[in-house]
Amino acid sequence: MDAMRKEMLRILGYSGKAVDVLEAELHYGEIGNATLQAKHQAGCGDVLILDLRIEDAVIRDAAFRFVGCSGIQASASAMTELIIGMTVDEAEKLTMQDIIAWLDGIPENKYECAEAAEKTLRTALAEYRQTHAESGD
Repeated sequence: MDAMRKEMLRILGYSGKAVDVLEAELHYGEIGNATLQAKHQAGCGDVLILDLRIEDAVIRDAAFRFVGCSGIQASASAMTELIIGMTVDEAEKLTMQDIIAWLDGIPENKYECAEAAEKTLRTALAEYRQTHAESGD
């Protein structure tokens, strides 16, 4: 990421940590051996796809792909970083406020991106619960 883009993101209200996360593309990609995949489309049109690998009710790995803005990318990176190593029960308690706090702030008009990350996670965990209940594991 060039210096001009970094400066523009900071001017827009992204914290230094959020800019660093965007530059690192933290957890961006796919998991080849994912337990499940969930997709959510935000009201603005951004699309987030979340891959989770869950073993013994613990999230062992997480990755995402997206079509959208820097807000959805930063929020998804934060969410995946936060949930890796959590149990499903713990991850179900994650909120958009947790995501925003972990990033040290994003522009207020991008809070819906953190909400979209939370909703995508909730969709994935609900699917996991349903599959887990059906399989009797």
